[in-house]
Amino acid sequence: MPRYWGFWTRGKLELLRRYLDGFTTASNRVSERIYLDVFGGQPDNRDRLTDELLDGSARLALRTSDPGFTRLRFFELEPYARRLEAALRADFPDRDFEVVPGDCNQTVAPVLADLTPFNWAPTFAFIDPNGPDAHWTTLEAIAGFKRSGTTKAEIWLLLAAGMFMRTLPLQGPLRPADANKLTRMYGSDQWWAIYEGRLRGDLAPADAREEYVNLMRWRMQTVLGYEWTHPLEVFNERGNSIYHMIFATDHEAGNRIMAHLYTQAADEFPAMRTEARRRRGRMEEEARGVMNLFGDDLNESATPVRRGERLYEYSPPWMPYGTSDI
Repeated sequence: MPRYWGFWTRGKLELLRRYLDGFTTASNRVSERIYLDVFGGQPDNRDRLTDELLDGSARLALRTSDPGFTRLRFFELEPYARRLEAALRADFPDRDFEVVPGDCNQTVAPVLADLTPFNWAPTFAFIDPNGPDAHWTTLEAIAGFKRSGTTKAEIWLLLAAGMFMRTLPLQGPLRPADANKLTRMYGSDQWWAIYEGRLRGDLAPADAREEYVNLMRWRMQTVLGYEWTHPLEVFNERGNSIYHMIFATDHEAGNRIMAHLYTQAADEFPAMRTEARRRRGRMEEEARGVMNLFGDDLNESATPVRRGERLYEYSPPWMPYGTSDI
């Protein structure tokens, strides 16, 4: 069964494709390039509105060429790991890749240990969980993979703060399992200060979301040692925040390339959202048997988005909410 995605996934994957092109081009003078896909996904993906096939992140990485990645490792739970392995092996029989089954938070470290002979090679890790499922220990292992004297493995982490905020009740008890998930993700219980700010009414939802994202960026820079963390917020067609894409690097080329790509994406994503609204409006009208005689311009289902809205500008993270030290 294919998995269906919204327009923002198409935009995310296009942004990933562009960055992987830039990453491999910038590292074309070396003989090895490593790609890690910590939540490898399913082999069959489709656009929710158009039913078009989408290349998932694994296929995008394998198709990156001139030069390509030389060693690729994809991590996924069963039974999806077997399906992904079979599909990719059929399409890329001669490539050096492996689909690693099981919980990535348990399997990343041993895979990186096996790759130790190549810990000098430029390395990129894509971390795209469905929720707060990537543990801080996984980020630590990836950030510490490269040998001394080289730049760190780059990390592109999708953080769905709006999603996990819905598991943090403003009335009634917080489930220990939900609290433990966030502590494992951050590697710290500092997120509690933000949650308590919400409970007191000191932080509005949007402000709390920004603080959760900032906390992750701040820890990636001050604890893991990354020089830059670039955040880009992604919205659905109704303008609701879905996740932030946090890119971490200590390489000037990576910093420059992603800043450029985020600027492009911030300009392009609103246009994509507008088109998704139009498509959805047409589908809803057709389902009701309504014929639109005046074109798509009247099908907007929300406030029109101006071109250039929310253009990206980099700024460093600030001291986490509710503390002067951590």
